[in-house]
Order: sequence, then C-alpha cells, then structure tokens
Amino acid sequence: MISLFHVTKKYGPGAPALSDINLQIEKGEFVLLMGPSGSGKSTILRMLIGEEQPDEGQLFVQGKNVTKLKRSEIPYLRRKVGSVFQDFRLLPNKTVHENVAF
Repeated sequence: MISLFHVTKKYGPGAPALSDINLQIEKGEFVLLMGPSGSGKSTILRMLIGEEQPDEGQLFVQGKNVTKLKRSEIPYLRRKVGSVFQDFRLLPNKTVHENVAF
C-alpha cells in the first residue's frame, strides 16, 4: 500500500512541483502515473524510493513512513519498491543483461 498525505515539494521560488497531494494506492491495484512534463511525476517516484523528501506532508510505503526513515534504512525500502529510471542509471562494469538482472 502507498499513501501520500498533504505532500508538497518545492524546488526554489515559484510554483511548487507538488502542492498538497493526497493519494492512496491499495495492495494489488495497478496505477498509471501520467501527466505533462513538469507535473511532478518523477518527483513522486523519487520520494517513494526515498531519493527525495517532501517539504511538507508524509509518505507511507507498506506501512513505513518514508519521511522518517534513516538513511541506512533506504536500501531496504528500495528492495521492496522496484523502479527503472529513464536516465539510464546503469552500472558501467556490468553488461546490459547483468544490469537488467540486477
């Protein structure tokens, strides 16, 4: 289960990337996150794996409050939340097959 409660994220002055977002995804649901460039899709995904922190609000993944996790706990979260980045975060010492398998 994934829950976002009143999540806001700002990058400098101007309009926030996310403003007071509430979201509930139940176990077994299939969800598609789509929208125009700059609408906050990648920001939400980065927050769900602990790469970013919201400026306000809380995020829960499988009952764990991601906003309260210690840095040392983030790798364990990422083992439960699969993600594939569009900017090719590949390991240079591995083949394509090894990267995908990893």
